[in-house]
Formats: sequence, C-alpha cells, structure tokens
Amino acid sequence: MSYPKTGEEVYVSLNLSNTMLTGIGKGTITREEVSADYLKRLFARYGVIVSAKPEQRRLLELVNDNFDLGLEIPETLKLFQLSEQHRRLVVINVQGLRRKNGSLLPEYTEEEFNEATFIFVKYYIQGRHYDELVEENKKLQFELDQEVEWRNRTDNG
Repeated sequence: MSYPKTGEEVYVSLNLSNTMLTGIGKGTITREEVSADYLKRLFARYGVIVSAKPEQRRLLELVNDNFDLGLEIPETLKLFQLSEQHRRLVVINVQGLRRKNGSLLPEYTEEEFNEATFIFVKYYIQGRHYDELVEENKKLQFELDQEVEWRNRTDNG
C-alpha cells in the first residue's frame, strides 16, 4: 500500500517521547484510541512517516500483517518533532511483551511476538491553547445571552 506525500504526513512511532512534542509551542493535545480502519483513511488522506528503530522491524511487520496498514518499514530511525504541518502522531502501543525499564527489548522469540497485542493511539496537536478556547467560548456565550435577553425583552411601560 502506498500513501501520498502531502507535506502534512502523520507520524507513526512505537513510543512517545517529550522531544517529539517540542516542535509545537503552546497548544492543546487530544488523545484518542483509534481503529486500523480509521488509520488507513487518515494515512490515505495525509500520508505517513514511520519512526522506529531497526530492531523494531518485526513488530512493524506484525502490525502490517495483522492490520493490513501497509506501513513502510524504515532502515534507520527517523527522528521527528511535531510541527504546524505535522500535527498528528499515532503511537502503536504494544502490550504483552517483556520490557526492561519500561522499554521494549531488542529481541523476542516468535512465540512472544505471537502474544503481542496492539492498540493505536492518535495524538493531535491543536495550534490554539485550551485556555484560549475557554475564553473565546465564554465571550460567545455572553454575546449569545445578551442577544437572547434582547429578543425576549418585554415592555413593562
């Protein structure tokens, strides 16, 4: 499966690190679990860039085999930072595998790989901070209340 090059590709990684988030200033991050079908539509629209270590190749192959995502498996780790163009990150959450200090190990047996389960979590960065949106909402609510009060006024004279 070949995804387009749009300049707004979705990043895909097997982990989330703070350095990935430093490319965007103040903003609001939304997080949601998504399905593989949703990801196929997202990738078809925006394209995808995979960031993974070479030793994670087998995990990505399993994801492709199990979910038919058609992810390109990089030969080397591509580091990235989210930016104005690249606001979406999908983290493939792998469960059921042994870890060392919270990190995936460089190698697993085929039996261990077969016990792995995957959850897809999409992070989306909004350019406007939550506090700004709350203030704008308060202002709009005030204006709406004023308009309703004006329309519902009665003449007591």
